[in-house]
Amino acid sequence: MEQEKTINHLGQVVYQESVEFYKEKLSVHSKDFLQNSLIPQLYEWSNAYKAAVELTK
Repeated sequence: MEQEKTINHLGQVVYQESVEFYKEKLSVHSKDFLQNSLIPQLYEWSNAYKAAVELTK
């Protein structure tokens, strides 16, 4: 998979997997785990955060 270029909270360029990639990987976890354990540890700019939020809707 091709990684996406993103600007993080420090203004630095980072490369990360797509939201769809993270949705596939995170779908094995419960909504409760995503909401209460994982999401609070992630930055809002990250695709992992965006995927976790989508999975909890």
